Amino acid sequence: MTTLIDTIQPPEAYLESVLPEGLRQRSESEYVNQYLTNLIARLKAEPRLYRSFGAWWPSLKSLIIEQDEKTFGILVDSDVAAIYTMSRPALTIVAAHLYSNERVESGSVYSAYHSLDVNDDADDTEPYVYVSNDVDMEAFVQIRGKA
Repeated sequence: MTTLIDTIQPPEAYLESVLPEGLRQRSESEYVNQYLTNLIARLKAEPRLYRSFGAWWPSLKSLIIEQDEKTFGILVDSDVAAIYTMSRPALTIVAAHLYSNERVESGSVYSAYHSLDVNDDADDTEPYVYVSNDVDMEAFVQIRGKA
């Protein structure tokens, strides 16, 4: 049976090659802080956007909480975050952002359902279905009236 750990993630070497484009002469710390500040503002305006990050959301939420932002709750699916976290926050953000962009381009930005490709050596080669279901965020979506 395929599990989330069998899913394909971008190699860190690729993320390292994309990172300078995001940095734009800033340090990684400045990049992370600015990205998270902007993301927090976007999520407050449209909380359903969290769904576009799929399995990357728990690690992003952890970074948001580390910024002392508690608007979106403090519960994090640590099992998913452990799998979908890169070696540095900036690389996690790049990976999450690239994934979210793919969702926007495919028109499935608000869909909670994600079909994730799996490694060739997985027990089952069918895509893994991941469902974005952050209880805190879904409650926030309901409060905002945009289910």
